[in-house]
Amino acid sequence: MVTLHVTRELARALKLPAQLAVDATASGCALGPWSLGLVHCRPAKLVVAVSASTRWAMALHAAPLATLQQRFSPALLQNLLALGVPPDRARAEVDAHAPVQWALGHNRGVLTHLNQCAGDVLWAANDGLSLPSVNHRLAERIIIKPQTGLPASDVLRLLGGDPDNLDRGKRAQGQAWRETYALMQAQAGQEVVTMPVLRLLGSERLEARHQAEILMSRLPVDERRSLASGRAPRWIPGELVLDLTGIEAVSPTFAAVLHAEASALGLRRLILRNALEDVAAQMLQIK
Repeated sequence: MVTLHVTRELARALKLPAQLAVDATASGCALGPWSLGLVHCRPAKLVVAVSASTRWAMALHAAPLATLQQRFSPALLQNLLALGVPPDRARAEVDAHAPVQWALGHNRGVLTHLNQCAGDVLWAANDGLSLPSVNHRLAERIIIKPQTGLPASDVLRLLGGDPDNLDRGKRAQGQAWRETYALMQAQAGQEVVTMPVLRLLGSERLEARHQAEILMSRLPVDERRSLASGRAPRWIPGELVLDLTGIEAVSPTFAAVLHAEASALGLRRLILRNALEDVAAQMLQIK
């Protein structure tokens, strides 16, 4: 059995009684107890949950609230598997969570992390990220104080996964970014510039507004010019070729913002290369 501590707002939304009988012997699992809070994001509200023992967080859909207690364990299993926890250990941890009981009140330190994660979830969801991408963002969250490091690494350490895998992934992303920056910079001054989108963004799903803005900010810098502020402006080519190798999905949010950014910069033409049929259709749908 595990205890789910809820904020007052979430307790009211769940219509929980003012007093709850709680089994003090619960939370014998590795990740429990949990603290849960409601996040008023768009297009649908989410619930963010923080593990008391690791400070690892995950999000799940709030609606329907009547089934939140039943949906918690399946959501936990899905996120543990996505994190890289071995299936047998993930299943054992989820089984140890059952049954689930509600409780009021939080440990102050856990509540602090809950509020911080809720802020991250609010921004990410409102920016256009899907629930899996929101949870991926939470898994990459670094806590500096009072706990240093990645909570997700502690989860993997506890449940038999590879705790160093996340660090290796971050180092690989950093190296790929440096190599791609050099590739982009070598194209400064050319009339046609090619962007390897997956290498620049590190995401197979193109969803959020900031992804489109970041992509345009990675146009090569023209070292021969500088603005009054001292910042070097981007080289704006006549044509920008987007190499979409490895991109599996693109949302209307990303496509619309990308076209708006390209127009604002003065790009005459966007060309798609190596795009899946569905991805190309979505990108060309926005004008």
